[in-house]
Amino acid sequence: MSAASRSMPPAPIHKASRLAWLFLAVLIAGLAYWFSRQPYFVGVLMAVLGGLVWIQAAWDTRRRRRLVASRHQESICEFARSFDRQTDTWLIRSVYEELSRYLSIDGQPIPVRRRDHCEKDLGIDPEDLDDIARDAAFRARRSMDNCDKNPSYGKVQTVGDLIAFLEYQPRIVEPNAAPNRCPAASVDNPNAPGGPPSVS
Repeated sequence: MSAASRSMPPAPIHKASRLAWLFLAVLIAGLAYWFSRQPYFVGVLMAVLGGLVWIQAAWDTRRRRRLVASRHQESICEFARSFDRQTDTWLIRSVYEELSRYLSIDGQPIPVRRRDHCEKDLGIDPEDLDDIARDAAFRARRSMDNCDKNPSYGKVQTVGDLIAFLEYQPRIVEPNAAPNRCPAASVDNPNAPGGPPSVS
C-alpha cells in the first residue's frame, strides 16, 4: 500500500554558494567605489531604481491579496478533485503546497487551481517556476533525468500542465536520492523554451 501524501518529505533548504556570496561582495564593493566617484549620479540612479522596485512590489502585493481574498474558502481538497483518481496524490500535494507557499502573502498561502496560468494568473517568473518544479519533484520522489524527452518539455503553461509534466518523470526508488540538475532550458539554444517553467 502506498504511503499517504502527507508523509512526504519537506522541500530542501537552498543555500547560496560561496561563489554567489563572492559575487555579491564584489558587486557591493563596486557600487561603493562608483558612489565615491559620482555620488550625485549614483544616488539619483539608486533612488529611481528603488522607486521602481517599490512600485512593482506594491502592485504584486495588491494582486496577491486580491487573489487570496477571492479564494479564501478554497483548499487542497477542491484542487485534488479537479484531477482524476489515477493522478499521483504525492504530486498533487507537492505542487499545490509549493506553489501556495511561494505565492503566500501576509503569512497566508494562496490556493491555486488546476487551470491557473502560471505566469499570467499567478505571476510566477519562469526561473522561479523551475525551482518550484524541482522542489515539488524532490518531495514527490520524481527524477528530473532526461526531462528534455518529456512530451510536455517546454509546453508547461498551467498548474495542471506542471503536474502532468512531473507525472511523466520516473519515480525515484533510492530513499536518499534526489532529482538531478537537468537544465530547464535547451543547452543548444539558451533562448529557446525549456522544461517545466516555459510559458509561451
